[in-house]
Amino acid sequence: MSEVRPTYDDEIDLFEFFETLWNGKWKIILTTFVAAIIGVVLSVVKPNSFEVSTPIQSGKQSVFLQYTSLNNFLEDEGLLYQVETNPNGYIFDGDAVFKMFIAEFNDYEEMVDAVSTSEFVQKSIKDLDDDDKQRALIGFAKAFELKAPSNKEDNWTLSFEWHDYLEGLKLFKDAIRQTLSNIKNISISNINQLAEAIDIRNTRNLKRLRNKLTLISKNQTEIDKKRVQFLLEQSAIAKELGIETNRLDANALSQSSQNTISLSVSSTNDVPFYLRGYKAIDKEISLIESRSDEEKLLIADGYIKTKEEILSLEIDLSSTQLRNASEAIVNDDPNDWVEFDLAIADIKSQKKSMLYVAISILLGGLVGVIYVLISNTFRKRKENFT
Repeated sequence: MSEVRPTYDDEIDLFEFFETLWNGKWKIILTTFVAAIIGVVLSVVKPNSFEVSTPIQSGKQSVFLQYTSLNNFLEDEGLLYQVETNPNGYIFDGDAVFKMFIAEFNDYEEMVDAVSTSEFVQKSIKDLDDDDKQRALIGFAKAFELKAPSNKEDNWTLSFEWHDYLEGLKLFKDAIRQTLSNIKNISISNINQLAEAIDIRNTRNLKRLRNKLTLISKNQTEIDKKRVQFLLEQSAIAKELGIETNRLDANALSQSSQNTISLSVSSTNDVPFYLRGYKAIDKEISLIESRSDEEKLLIADGYIKTKEEILSLEIDLSSTQLRNASEAIVNDDPNDWVEFDLAIADIKSQKKSMLYVAISILLGGLVGVIYVLISNTFRKRKENFT
């Protein structure tokens, strides 16, 4: 006896398909309704977050006008920052301060300090160990960032995403203020270090010049001793020969001058020095020996120039000017060094409740349709087998 097997029709009957859906409409409606309820609940329960952004730029140029003299001084001293010729120099203006601000903010230290004051953050990390807490704080801090301008934009952008945009604005503002305060302290320290470096340089140069002055004095003393010794010998010769007064005529003196022969020290002149007579020679000896130390130095080679250099260093006001600039920074308000306005920030809610509900309804209806079709298929197979 042959076994009778059920036959299956694999062709899709659209009328039967829609009839099946119509018959199971209440199941589809029920699953859709349940899914919609779930979507509404999720949209209510799910924490909201807000994306906030606002442009930020360097402060007005007028804010930095008071530091023009500082930059001029740095330029005169060869210390002014220039990209190509002096990349290791220093400058204090709007662009330089803004670059410092970006670098300081991007190390996240100030932002970590700010977010650690948030009650939400404190609750989130209370059960973590110290290392995990620090990593978590850095993660929260990275929600706040400075974005570089794109090709279509000119300004940098402050941007963050936070569950409470009012708290986020406060945290961001606190971090920015702390960053600017740190920049202020760094700038004061940099300028004071420059002033100290100039003081050290001047002190070193003063010591060198005073040593040079001492050497000039010693050299002049030796020159005077040599001169006196020569004059004593010439005086003795003049006395031995009975030459009391000058025996040199004008022509001899003129000829000696033309031959560039000095009558002051050399004993090998064409015209003997003792011919001047011992009275004149003894008088010169007396004058040399009666000179004060200051008078001796006045005729020393290099003394006046060295003295001028020492005086120039002693009255140098460079370090004082730098410290005055440092005081100006101390009294300045760093919050004016950058410009931003969080009050007009662009705030976008990341919680899209209607989208969640719409997706839930769509998924609920799809699940209902699939359930009806599968249950109908099983029912038909069961009927065929019976």
